[in-house]
Amino acid sequence: MADLDSVSASNDPVTRSETSHATAALLLGDSRGRRDEAATKRFVELADDIGLEVIAEMWSAAPAVSAPGALWRLYALREWILTAPRELADMFSAGQRRMTDGLGLDEILAGVELPAGPDEVARAIDEILAGAFRGDVVIALLRAAAFVGMCAEGTDSSETATRLRQFAKDLKDAAISHRHGGLD
Repeated sequence: MADLDSVSASNDPVTRSETSHATAALLLGDSRGRRDEAATKRFVELADDIGLEVIAEMWSAAPAVSAPGALWRLYALREWILTAPRELADMFSAGQRRMTDGLGLDEILAGVELPAGPDEVARAIDEILAGAFRGDVVIALLRAAAFVGMCAEGTDSSETATRLRQFAKDLKDAAISHRHGGLD
């Protein structure tokens, strides 16, 4: 287990950045996904155990297209879903109805069981995070981006839609970066 007290004690931005990247790399592991299910479950539930505030302190300042930045966004999304599952399920469902391409590619990629209710979106984010910790980082980030993008289409607030579209873009950009050589 990482010494998180030493992370918060450092005011040196270089040290904090190095620690942020090292802890993110530790969680993501290698691309072969060699990790037991118990460890994967612990990582998925990390924010439940140590608090989202600790994760935010470690990773929220990292660039979106970096391992700590991408993980921060995945954990923040999970927290949002767990605290407002009905809201997210409703946004996702409304986004499904509003999509005009007719193919439902984002809907399929997000992997939310249909009809999308609170339990289904909560299961989906845990599956997405588990995938990232099993070596499927690109797929996990693309699934999360598709989910957030679908929610952006399902909100009535233009401000929220803009923020969610940027959130989805950040996740997609991180996936592309990881696909082309990894996240720094």
